[in-house]
Amino acid sequence: MSLHVLNPNPPLALLRQRQLHPYITARPQPESYPEAIKSTVSSFQDVKRNLDWFFDIAGFQSSSEEEQQDVTERKQLYQWELTDSFPPHLRTIPYEDQVSTLKIFQFNRLYDTAVLSFHAYSFDIHGVHDLGPNGVTSMAALEARNKTLHDKWSNHWFFQADNMFTPENVGLRPDWYTDAVFGQQWFTGTNPNTISQASAAWLDVFTQAAKTQSNQAVLNLLSSAGAAAFYVLDYTGLRAAAGLGPTDPITSTAPGHPVKFGVQSVALFYLNPQGKIHPLSIIIDWQGSLANSPCILFNKRVLHTDPTSTEAADWPWRYAKTCVQMCDWAHHELVVHLLDTHFIEEMIVVGAHRSFSTDHIVFRLLKEHWTTTLSINALARSTLVPKVVVPLAPVSEDQVYTILANSYKNFDFTGLYVPTDLANRGFPVAELETNPKYHNYGYARDINRMWETLRKFVSNVLTDPAYYGGAGGDAKVAADPYIKAFSAEMQSPAGAKMTTFPNVSTVNQLIDMVTMCIHIAAPQHTAINYLQQYYMTFVPNKPSALYTPAPTTMAALKAFTEQDLLNALPVREEFNDDWLLMAQVPYLLSPDVEESVSLPTFARQAAADKDKVIAKAGKTLKTDLDLLTAAFTNIAGQIDDKTKAYEVLYPKSTAKAIVI
Repeated sequence: MSLHVLNPNPPLALLRQRQLHPYITARPQPESYPEAIKSTVSSFQDVKRNLDWFFDIAGFQSSSEEEQQDVTERKQLYQWELTDSFPPHLRTIPYEDQVSTLKIFQFNRLYDTAVLSFHAYSFDIHGVHDLGPNGVTSMAALEARNKTLHDKWSNHWFFQADNMFTPENVGLRPDWYTDAVFGQQWFTGTNPNTISQASAAWLDVFTQAAKTQSNQAVLNLLSSAGAAAFYVLDYTGLRAAAGLGPTDPITSTAPGHPVKFGVQSVALFYLNPQGKIHPLSIIIDWQGSLANSPCILFNKRVLHTDPTSTEAADWPWRYAKTCVQMCDWAHHELVVHLLDTHFIEEMIVVGAHRSFSTDHIVFRLLKEHWTTTLSINALARSTLVPKVVVPLAPVSEDQVYTILANSYKNFDFTGLYVPTDLANRGFPVAELETNPKYHNYGYARDINRMWETLRKFVSNVLTDPAYYGGAGGDAKVAADPYIKAFSAEMQSPAGAKMTTFPNVSTVNQLIDMVTMCIHIAAPQHTAINYLQQYYMTFVPNKPSALYTPAPTTMAALKAFTEQDLLNALPVREEFNDDWLLMAQVPYLLSPDVEESVSLPTFARQAAADKDKVIAKAGKTLKTDLDLLTAAFTNIAGQIDDKTKAYEVLYPKSTAKAIVI
């Protein structure tokens, strides 16, 4: 080891770059060989940090490189937890990966969330507990209160803290409840990757219902438009995922919270050749058959061009749309968001640490996309799920964990590759930019281009002759023991238990797999996380549950009034805590993406990498992201809804990792 004098008086900023640990921390006596290995590795890291600290203080730099941990040693640090209520995850976060809660969340948002979650109202210094619906008696009053609070807190004094009403939300739109806004949310809202082409079976169900109700206008449309014009939101897997029978009631009686109710709705949409998505019919609660599911409501407005004057007072239809949004709250929060991004990416992190050497090119391509993920997921398991999701969900605590477990069994890693997923759901990627039918599907158009851009970056690295390029590339991949180990770790019953993770044996398969790992952490999580505040803080747009049982007859449903819809929402004084928690958590999770963790910053850092192959690919990525920004701006301008521009996937707004 050689020492080089750099600066006898290092600046204060340099001293703050490292955590200062001038003493080695005492550790408990290990009780087993694995614990001894883990303790030894951690002790080594402490010593290395202290040496680095000394060299910084003294103005010296060590010429030694960071020691590479052997895979065997890292297997002791990164151990699977397979015995609790959650899908496979990391048992204990190693010290070097730990991120404090105050570095993850903005303090004011976190503080107010804690006040609401733990009912610590004596510490409510910001007055967040006073932001509820305040016993309003009409939807118009709810909208007016929402606007009043936004006007107040978006123009408050500089010394007053922001709150959930400071940013804009969907409830400020005078048309928030309309068919147009409801339909567009499945293309550019918080969950834009669930809508799918209607199967023949579902079309038959809706056709039979239309015949029973003698709805000739709907029958004419169903027969003339062609099957490819119809799409569904299908939430009929909720009961089975929760371990319930097809007709069992969906209900929750969480301690300290009011009784809540759920349904599993199905919504049918008509997507016309000009790209207008229009809700046509809603099954309030599918219970396995038409005979068991009598409440099937058809929109009085069969086409989007029909008069809109009746929409505001069509309370049965507004209630039906509320049921769909309630179903999506559970599906989005538990499956699309928590499981399919947070928990899946954690499995990738653990599996990679247990499989690759730290200088392996796949490990180096992936590691920058793991920032904060392990710590935020640990917080989700310890606090967010039991203290927020469980009290607000329409199912019991045990059923929440059962939904996570059963949904994980159905997770399809390769089936969710962006081009495959879009095609399987009835949106062919070759037509996204050429067929007017798809021009409003901002998520699909953006995410497909983002996938292509990230895949190009990954390909530029992996197909270089320094790695797997040139003749024999596939053979190199197939023979790579680290890649084999990663697939085995992800598939193993003693590992991630992900049976759909691919066996990678070609360069193209490797490129797709690595791209998917980055996609989950960066654009996919960004798309389904950062719009939560806008669409969910105004609770009537997407409530977590119903507060009255759903009607069981068409007569009862058709008799629904404004008061019935209000009763189904948490607007009464005794439901105030639930309302506030539903509104606050989306605000907590939707801050602006900081530049330091954005995709353009990642590209700049890659362009400066000491590996010339990565640096070259990083420079190309920088240029490609600039082109994406221009393309996404153009796409946003083409979408018919001009009130809320679809900007969440702009590169500068896309986080490189799951940082919150």
